[in-house]
Amino acid sequence: MKILLAYDGFEHSRHALEEAAKMAAKEDSTVTIVSVIPPSAGGTKSGGHVDLPPHAEEDVRIAHDFLGERGIEAETKIRRGDPADELIAEATEGRYDIAVAGSRGLGPVGQLLRGSVSHKLVKEMPCPVIVAGPEKTERHEPEALVP
Repeated sequence: MKILLAYDGFEHSRHALEEAAKMAAKEDSTVTIVSVIPPSAGGTKSGGHVDLPPHAEEDVRIAHDFLGERGIEAETKIRRGDPADELIAEATEGRYDIAVAGSRGLGPVGQLLRGSVSHKLVKEMPCPVIVAGPEKTERHEPEALVP
């Protein structure tokens, strides 16, 4: 199985990392860890600070090491742009069997007010998406395949 893991180093992506590790351990799988640096990342964790490099390299290395310690083959990629759009493009280009993303556990109102990468992934990914949150993990099939 070919797994796309959306990972940005924040707590919510740790849930996704752990879920991807469980999935990959069950069968012969490869994991591609993808971190996206958004255009507005001038002073964010993933984007670094002015005159400092982004943290994305460090974040994907941490996830790569976590998987490697469990005997799971993984590669890393860093993309730049809108996180949801870039993850959808990666899933489309890479023809993944499944994607795994974390969720901060925002309810429907929080998603509307603040937006949600995982919400957009569920709506637009070309493959099933596992959304791993602090309290529950859900599998979503691509909307184009749902009757």
